[in-house]
Amino acid sequence: MDSPGRVAAGSYGAGAGRRRPIVLAALVVAVLVNYAAQIPYYLHQYYPGAPSWPGLALLALTFVWFLAGYRSYVRSRPYGYALLLTYLAAQVLFYGHSVLLSVMHGGHAGAVAQLSSPSPFLVVIFAIGYLNFVVAVWALVWLIAHPRPLLPSKP
Repeated sequence: MDSPGRVAAGSYGAGAGRRRPIVLAALVVAVLVNYAAQIPYYLHQYYPGAPSWPGLALLALTFVWFLAGYRSYVRSRPYGYALLLTYLAAQVLFYGHSVLLSVMHGGHAGAVAQLSSPSPFLVVIFAIGYLNFVVAVWALVWLIAHPRPLLPSKP
């Protein structure tokens, strides 16, 4: 039995008992595919050069941030909502910056330039990243519309 003030794991707010919506499943798939795409991207762009240790550390840190936020959120931990929300905000800002650059520079920089690469391989990798952006926006909007208390309510 859940403690007072906690939402049952797998539910979200007032509709306790309902399953997590598809947005969270889409988020997991998009994030995992996006992180997995970084391996062939690195091999295509930089191999046989040595990996950038600061870049790898940042990639690992953001992945742990996502995993901790998502897992805590679905387990209704008080900090899970905040962790997932901040992760998604960082994703939206990161990819949104590229989209904004495209708009500001008439498609000669950022997202449009990346998606018009002559390399089909890179187009697929960049498309995965921007699909991740779209799903992150969707999930961020959904989380804001379905907030969870950051602290358990008192009985």
